[in-house]
Amino acid sequence: MDSIEVSEASDLGSIPNVATMTRTKALLSVISCALFAGMLLSGCTDPNAWKKVDLSKEQVNYKVQRFERDFFAIDTTHMGESESKLRTKYGEFYDYYIRTIMNFGRTENRFDTSRLDPHMDIVHFLGNRSDRDLYDTVQKEYPDLADIQGQLTDMFGHFQYYFPRKKHISRVYTFISEFGYGAATYDDSTICIGLDMYLGATYRYYRSMDFPEYMIAKLKRPYIVPNVTDVLYNLYFDHMAYDAQLPLIDAIIDEGKKYYFKECMMPDSPDSLIMGYTRTQEEWCRKSEVSIWKYFNEQDLLYKVNYMEQKRYITDGPTTAGMPKEAPAKVGAWIGWQIVRKFMKNNSGKVTLSDLLEKYTAKQIFAMSNYKPK
Repeated sequence: MDSIEVSEASDLGSIPNVATMTRTKALLSVISCALFAGMLLSGCTDPNAWKKVDLSKEQVNYKVQRFERDFFAIDTTHMGESESKLRTKYGEFYDYYIRTIMNFGRTENRFDTSRLDPHMDIVHFLGNRSDRDLYDTVQKEYPDLADIQGQLTDMFGHFQYYFPRKKHISRVYTFISEFGYGAATYDDSTICIGLDMYLGATYRYYRSMDFPEYMIAKLKRPYIVPNVTDVLYNLYFDHMAYDAQLPLIDAIIDEGKKYYFKECMMPDSPDSLIMGYTRTQEEWCRKSEVSIWKYFNEQDLLYKVNYMEQKRYITDGPTTAGMPKEAPAKVGAWIGWQIVRKFMKNNSGKVTLSDLLEKYTAKQIFAMSNYKPK
């Protein structure tokens, strides 16, 4: 059969023969493939592809040690023997913990710098019901750290990839500080994590400690690794952002460097987590980028040398004073991040992350970014 006949009464028109249909189908298939390939090469490419680096050659070696478990296992009837074991395992960190973190052995008079025997405080702490309850809560919330360790390994791997010549973290200690410390560095190879500061926003005692709500919202598991990334940045690259001699534009770009660093260390994390925002807050910043930049310019803020203005726009808090109520804190830091992103995009393949953090000044970054949000 060479063709299909259609009656004159039909309003469907003529139907092509099978050979024509086959050729047309093949042509459409070719066109579809070409369009699909074009989409992949243009708008459908992964916008985060630049963050994906090969870590296959990075040997990440570090040890996680649960100091809080060893400390709460102290036999107070044989204190000397227990302390000897802890000092053997943790070195000088044990004494740093009891003297500096916990302030055991300190007199009640804060002006008295003399020290008392800390052992009475240690015995009281270990026998105190509230502290025991806190310890039990931490163990229930963190029976193991497999997920956290996996994230840390990935983050440390990225750090080693970008900074192969810097000393790498070899130890991670977890501890309890009675709500005094989250993540911190002990030395250039040890990071400490206060697990009692990551028990979740509904943990009943955070509000009794008068922690503000914006802070409580981030006292949870997902913020452990971002906070560790913060202290790693502070260890190597922090150049006091608040400088009374520098204009606001320099301060926000210096802060922007930190968030770009975090983005490179945690390439799979959303911008909201990197900034410490809710998704709604991060979306507001994205949609309001032009308005924020316009506000800074119209208010002549960018080149104003004012320490308090720097704090207003780059420090954490419930909101940014003077801006719409929907505006989260740190909108200046967020803008600084976008400026740094634009600078790095303009200089892709020419400027490394190490160069950004150690060679380029805020003024150079701003000038070479051609940042003009639209």
